[in-house]
Amino acid sequence: MDTSIGLNWHNLLDWSLVALLLVLAWRLVRGSLVVYLLLGVLAFNLLFRLGVWLELPLFTALLEQFVGLGVLALLVVFQPEIRNFLLLIGRKAESARISQVRRWLDHENHDSAQDHGWVRSVAEACARLAETRTGALLVIERLADLQPIAATGTALDALPNTELLQALFAKESPLHDGAVLLSGGRVIAASCMLPLSDQSSPQSAGYGMRHRAALGLSEQSDALVVLVSEETGHIVVADRGVFSEPLSPNALMHRLQDR
Repeated sequence: MDTSIGLNWHNLLDWSLVALLLVLAWRLVRGSLVVYLLLGVLAFNLLFRLGVWLELPLFTALLEQFVGLGVLALLVVFQPEIRNFLLLIGRKAESARISQVRRWLDHENHDSAQDHGWVRSVAEACARLAETRTGALLVIERLADLQPIAATGTALDALPNTELLQALFAKESPLHDGAVLLSGGRVIAASCMLPLSDQSSPQSAGYGMRHRAALGLSEQSDALVVLVSEETGHIVVADRGVFSEPLSPNALMHRLQDR
C-alpha cells in the first residue's frame, strides 16, 4: 500500500513537471512561426510510426536517415528559442512579472478612447516622419514575448506621444538607430536591434537594412512592425513576413486598431 502511494506521488510530480515545462515552452513559441515547425516535427514522427506499424522497411529506413541530421537541424533552427527558454528558467521572474502586471493594469484601466490614444500618436508621428523622409521602425508587441528584443536596446517606460516618437527617430538623437518597441500601450525600449530577413527571401530582395529588419521580426513573431521609408517616405506595416501596401496615416491608425 505504501509503495503504491509513493508511486502515485512520483507520477503526480512527474506529470506536473512535464506540464510546467510545456507551459514555459508554449510561452516562448506562442505567436511565432516555431509553432509550424513543431507541427512539422510531429507530422514527421507520425509518418515514421505509421511506417513501422505498416511494416514498410524501406520507408522507415529512409526516415531514420533524417533523424540524426534532424536533431542537429532542430538545435540550429530553435537556437534562439532554446536560449530564451533557459533564460526564462534562470532569470528572476518576479521583476518581469511585476512589470508585465503593471502594463496590463495600465492598459485595462484606460477606457477605449484612451486605449487607442497610443495608436493615434503612432500614426501622427509616422505622418510627420514621412513628411521629412526620416526613417523609422516601430514594433508593436502582440502575443509573442519580445523581451529579448527589448534587451538589445535602451530601456524606457513612457506613454507614447507624437513628439516623443518623433524625437526618438530624429537623426541627431542618440537612439535613432534601431527600432522603438511598444508593449501594452507604452514605449518600453528604443534603439532595439531586430533580426534580419533571409537575403534569399523573395520578400526581402532589393530591400535595405531597415526593410529587412522589419520583415525579419515579422517572420519570426506575430509582432506588427511599422516602417517609415527614408527613401520614399512611404508608411508600411510588416505582418507575418509580408509588407502591406503604402498606407496613409489614417489607414495606418485603422490597421493598428483592427490588429
